[in-house]
Amino acid sequence: MELTGKTARYLLATCARSLFSGLFPARCIACHGKVDHRESDICSECIGEMPLNKHCCPRCAVPLAKEHPNGVICGRCIRQQPAFDYSYSLFRYEGIIVSLIHQLKFSQKIGHARSLGALLAEGSAEYVNKNGLPDGLLPVPLHRRRLRQRGFNQSSELARMLASRWSCPVIFDEVERGRKTESQTGLSAKQRKKNIRGAFTLASEVTFDHVLIIDDVVTTGSTVNELARLLKKAGVKRVGVLSVARAPMKQ
Repeated sequence: MELTGKTARYLLATCARSLFSGLFPARCIACHGKVDHRESDICSECIGEMPLNKHCCPRCAVPLAKEHPNGVICGRCIRQQPAFDYSYSLFRYEGIIVSLIHQLKFSQKIGHARSLGALLAEGSAEYVNKNGLPDGLLPVPLHRRRLRQRGFNQSSELARMLASRWSCPVIFDEVERGRKTESQTGLSAKQRKKNIRGAFTLASEVTFDHVLIIDDVVTTGSTVNELARLLKKAGVKRVGVLSVARAPMKQ
């Protein structure tokens, strides 16, 4: 049987990919062991060790002790409800997840955003469908000076991955970080709240009714709460928060 040019090129490309995979097997970005398939950069063993955020506050997603009644909101949300309507974090911020996110943010491992974004899209699918697909995704903005230093916004890279899965737009230009804030690392919850107050501004009108804020890690929730407060003031009816990981509440 004579092969057409298109079929021959396809078979040649398939053979080349197979040969390349055999000579240069994919390596897990967490343990550097072999990955059996090209669809993921994280091996199944490492994925199995990642700390799922199963026991958490249903409103702000903060990890809670197993003794806390499941489905009951945390004490902080009881005292003062957050500006956002719902929140979901796939993992607890510990173990392998801390290492991968640090590599993404501080070691220029921008490719990690694809792997973490794929895990987030798959792991949050049921929760997102339950709350309805958003009209737009808002990655937490970086100040332009920090963006120049880092070269990319990790939240934007995660949002791009999610947008390609869910076919919804990413809000890049409507909201900006107009004031350069002190790093939130090492600050208490009260200090974080004060530090981030008024840091975000609207560059143009936000026309969406339902916005999902995207972040890599939510620590105290001050940053995403400030963004949600701004969006609600701008007329957005429903605001959710989605992050790769959520840090436990400090005692």
